[in-house]
Amino acid sequence: MNTFEPHLHLPITLGTELLLEIVNLKLRTKSVLIGMENSSYLIMKLSSQDFEAGLADEKVSESPLIVRYLFRGSVYGFKTRLLKIIAEPSRLAFLSYPTKIEEFNVRHNPRYECILPAETLFGGEQVELVIVDISLKGCRCVVKTASISNRDLLYSSIDIDREMALRINLPGVEEKLGVKGKIRNINKDNDRVIFGVLFDELAGEAENMLNRFISLISDIEKM
Repeated sequence: MNTFEPHLHLPITLGTELLLEIVNLKLRTKSVLIGMENSSYLIMKLSSQDFEAGLADEKVSESPLIVRYLFRGSVYGFKTRLLKIIAEPSRLAFLSYPTKIEEFNVRHNPRYECILPAETLFGGEQVELVIVDISLKGCRCVVKTASISNRDLLYSSIDIDREMALRINLPGVEEKLGVKGKIRNINKDNDRVIFGVLFDELAGEAENMLNRFISLISDIEKM
């Protein structure tokens, strides 16, 4: 478990799903992070069900709050408090910026940051993307939506547990690495879609190619 000092950068992206626990009310609800100002506040979107469950009640402002979320294979958690809830033009909750963040690593295989061009198919259309971290078990992909001719089709095609195939350009290797897997998490920003892929079990040359690349970048990180 790692602990972050106050006012350090919060490891999170907009669109991340949050699990909010209202301690005094013994209530948990899911929400989405839609905005933040570093060291000042976080903004999460509430649903009508949240209001009906009592989140607009004054008791919430008197209760400690705990936020948990998943980011890059680790579970993060922090304590916060409610600053303000607004109902119009959208139901939003403003939370205090955390002063301490705890990280609980749940990944069995370490991931390594990288920039690898790759391609896949969504809705029958070839889509170019970038892999920004990778391990022997999976990777995290970024698609720039500005380059997509049919964004609606892209958004409708990216779903949790969707099976997909990736063709990855590894440096110094002429042949592309082909892997298959399932989408495990999705975050959407205004101009990009970020999703994590859990690979199917690799074998043969595909496994050897990925092992060689992981070995290379892990040696570089140790330098």
